[in-house]
Amino acid sequence: MIDEYCQRYTFTNTIDPYIEPLLKRVCMHSERLGISYGGIKMNRIPTNSNRPKSNCYKLTIPYAHENLSWTVLFDSQYPEIGPDFIFNDQTFLMDPDIDTLSTKVPSLVKWDPTNSDALLNVLVELLMYYKEHQIESLAQQGDRLQFEYSTLVGETELHVDDVEVILLPLGGKPTEARFLIRISMDCCLPPCVDKLHDNETMLHITFYGPDWNRIVPKLFLSKTLEKSFGGPDTLHLPPFLPTNYLMDYVPEVKNYIEEKINAVVECFDNRKDFIGAILMTQGSSVLEYDTKEFKQITILLEQRDFHFLVYFHLPAKFPKEKPHITLQSIYHLTPQGALYEEILDEIPYSCRWSMPHMVKTFLAHIMEKVVHKFQKNSIKINRYQ
Repeated sequence: MIDEYCQRYTFTNTIDPYIEPLLKRVCMHSERLGISYGGIKMNRIPTNSNRPKSNCYKLTIPYAHENLSWTVLFDSQYPEIGPDFIFNDQTFLMDPDIDTLSTKVPSLVKWDPTNSDALLNVLVELLMYYKEHQIESLAQQGDRLQFEYSTLVGETELHVDDVEVILLPLGGKPTEARFLIRISMDCCLPPCVDKLHDNETMLHITFYGPDWNRIVPKLFLSKTLEKSFGGPDTLHLPPFLPTNYLMDYVPEVKNYIEEKINAVVECFDNRKDFIGAILMTQGSSVLEYDTKEFKQITILLEQRDFHFLVYFHLPAKFPKEKPHITLQSIYHLTPQGALYEEILDEIPYSCRWSMPHMVKTFLAHIMEKVVHKFQKNSIKINRYQ
């Protein structure tokens, strides 16, 4: 199985020597052919031929958030002849002429089996031509879909390379039109975010209904953005109304995501400033703090020979969400054998305060209003063990 090769990097000895490097190059290709994530998957198809060497393979190619299923057939006896293809979309390349192939798929017309990139080049050209075919098919479905596409690539900053369209079901009367739109984000994420992928999102729009006026949008975040927002379900797309158009909706979505990114950066800066304010005023009392995401810091305080720990936990949306503050005795245990602690629920707070004022207010409240009662409670708990 060729797909097994992609994992084991070995071929069985039943592969024709001239086909092997062509298939290997396709499997090893790490770049996307279009905008959809994922590489080409390949499986050998058993044939009825008496020849011992199979020369028929099924290719699964990501496109417009769908999987195209193309079959490629090689003639082992005549390797200088380019491969044949069978497409799961019967409307594509039904009866191509040589002029069309020379223009759209030149690597197939000028097939060179000695070039290890020969098959990959053909697939790239075929996918580009298939995209053109789908775009041209939009015009046959009325004005709405053609208008949506033309204004999207003509009236916005998006390029044709950022959009893939497909009509479903393939080869039949379309009941759905799907647009896959790549939105690149230029905003700078905070340094605590691991750069797992490009800062881009995929907007998937499905049109259906008799007048293509029923629209369902979905958003797919890159791993980097997904992590920075705290998970895949943290964004709620603006509604796509029947009176909306893609040329207006896509910039609206992009602005919405940029605002979320800016909010993440602002919260990161506020957390960093809060911990910086504690370091400035309580530097000698600091035991540990988070130097990457600045989400927590622990200090040791003392009042009248009573020492206790203060844990500050800053939520991702700080200062919109107030910090969680926990006091812990270093002397007294609970009946379960853990150090006695209390969570401070009632504490003066305003998200509009500056970070130095916030820290000063918290510490003053703890030392003047809380610690005496906390000490009495911890002694009381310890006494009943």
